[in-house]
Amino acid sequence: MNFEDWTVDLKSLTATHSCGFRIEIEGNPKDPSAVHPGKFPQGLTSIEQVRLVRTGVEAIVAEAKKGRTAKPVVKKPAYVSPANKPKRATLSLNRKSSTETS
Repeated sequence: MNFEDWTVDLKSLTATHSCGFRIEIEGNPKDPSAVHPGKFPQGLTSIEQVRLVRTGVEAIVAEAKKGRTAKPVVKKPAYVSPANKPKRATLSLNRKSSTETS
């Protein structure tokens, strides 16, 4: 099996191997924050599976470093700054000292 035979799509942040195995990444393609492997082909040893994931991620990173980068999809929370974050009550598990209770 040729572990270097990858087709990379930076717009969807995926890479597909010639055997049909597919991985998807999250975050920056040059430095992925998460990798989601697909279903492995039958008959691969665990070492070959790991090698397939590693070479797939390396293929995505190499393609991104060539300058054909896509902007990573970043989901922003509903609030943008701490000023817009709702106030919440806090719970303390520390016991009050005798001077604080009076």
